[in-house]
Amino acid sequence: MRNIPIRRLLWLGFWLMCSCVAQAEEDAKFEPRGSLIIVGGGDTPQLVQERLVALAGGPGKARIAVLPMASTKYDEEAREIIDELKQLKAEAVLVNLSRDEAKQEATAKRLEEFTGYWFLGGDQTRLAATLLATRALETIERRFEEGAVVGGTSAGAAVMSNAMLTGRGRRLKGPEAAELRKIARGMTDVSLGFGFFPGAIVDQHFMQRARYNRLLSAVLDHPQLLGVGIDEETALLVRPDGVWEVLGKHYVKIFDARRARIMEDDDMLAGATDIRMHILPAGSLYHPKRRHALLPGG
Repeated sequence: MRNIPIRRLLWLGFWLMCSCVAQAEEDAKFEPRGSLIIVGGGDTPQLVQERLVALAGGPGKARIAVLPMASTKYDEEAREIIDELKQLKAEAVLVNLSRDEAKQEATAKRLEEFTGYWFLGGDQTRLAATLLATRALETIERRFEEGAVVGGTSAGAAVMSNAMLTGRGRRLKGPEAAELRKIARGMTDVSLGFGFFPGAIVDQHFMQRARYNRLLSAVLDHPQLLGVGIDEETALLVRPDGVWEVLGKHYVKIFDARRARIMEDDDMLAGATDIRMHILPAGSLYHPKRRHALLPGG
């Protein structure tokens, strides 16, 4: 082997070090600095609203866009959330967009002005159809990366992940009660969501509508994703440091099948082993990368 001069070796080492630092800095640009608040539906507790306002800049500074496009009947819910946010000394503005409006540069510029974005309930597929691949959503994504808070309730929660439960079943037909009795691969219909919550798939109204089998079926279809079931009057706060925090009155349930062994289910009945489940009341923390949960007082 030919000898390499020490000066060249030092230069090579310095170049590699600089390249690694530059790559790390480039990667850091894509780490969102904003917070995500996902509510499972029902009444949003005041504590959660207070956290939303605080993360959006605090009383007197927070400016929050309330986006109702998941529903065609949003007036009462929109007025209620706007009044509640105003009582917390936040500026809350109704921003109801058609798809054509969401594509416009003028809309994108208007959305630049907000420090928080709140999506109301309804039908998550309607919300996705309105905003996906638009300048409006691009602006909200960039503001999230810059530190703004994004959140939503019910349909506004389901749409936050990349893989979004639509609420429709693919293989099973008939009344919903029949579907609830089965855990099966291919039972749930999943489409593209907003992608603010990568690595997870969200189901809302979880305890109140007995959606365990639905979410488990989705996790068996997508075992690389964490199933996150959020009860009504309960929120999951996804912090910029990657830690998940439970707020509100009830539970967040997490199904982790990343190390599970899953049986093929030709008879439409699934089987799996080594699925980890976490039942997290308010005050709990979860570290998805470390696969570790911390209960209140733990």
